[in-house]
Amino acid sequence: MRILFANPNTSEAMAGVMAAEARRIAAPDTVIDVCSAPFGSAYIATRGEAAVAGHALLSALARHYDGHDVVIVGAFIVPAVTAAAKEMCPVPLIATGEAGLAAASLLGQALSILSIGAPARRMTEETVAATGLSDRVVSIRDVGLTGTELTEDQPRGDAAAIALSLAAVQEDRADVIVLGAGSMEGMAARIQPEVPVPMVSPVGAAVCMAEMIHRLGLPKASAGGLARPSGIAMTGLDPSLTRFFRGD
Repeated sequence: MRILFANPNTSEAMAGVMAAEARRIAAPDTVIDVCSAPFGSAYIATRGEAAVAGHALLSALARHYDGHDVVIVGAFIVPAVTAAAKEMCPVPLIATGEAGLAAASLLGQALSILSIGAPARRMTEETVAATGLSDRVVSIRDVGLTGTELTEDQPRGDAAAIALSLAAVQEDRADVIVLGAGSMEGMAARIQPEVPVPMVSPVGAAVCMAEMIHRLGLPKASAGGLARPSGIAMTGLDPSLTRFFRGD
């Protein structure tokens, strides 16, 4: 099968971190192609950045989705970035945030999320609510590092994540830890021996779920709330996105 891994920000370094984790997890016969947002911010932490990222994601999908069986969006803050893309994409689309939380919900009753903190924290809470898991998330603990810092200084990020995970287990009675940012990908494999409960990689979970969707032959819905609309007239967009909305 062929997966398109769409990074909704412009950071090639972050795309590389997430792509490495995706390819580490993927089955041998799964091909993973990667694209990043053609415009926007290097990291998504505010509502304004998320709004632009949603537009940039649509542009990336318009250019690259063809020939792929499933699309994975490397975004933990799901509703703010991926709502329109999930509707418009002609093939099944899943976001890493929703995949990570879904996987974690199978491993334990009480979930704790490691987050980059304010201002993205509120959008993380909205992602939890959108997945219906508000009553299962016992804590969201902030690592206090930006996405760029986590990508560029992995030892520092790992140390912070270990300390926070142990606190979540001891103080919040968490059964599972979920990594709440794409810049944390790869961390679970490195620090799991130091943490006594499962640590879920949202990218890894998304890859496994994408492979499951393909293996089960599940299509994109053609009816209901996520059915792809067509014939939408747009002006001022790049030509590929205009055609994408028109349904050409």
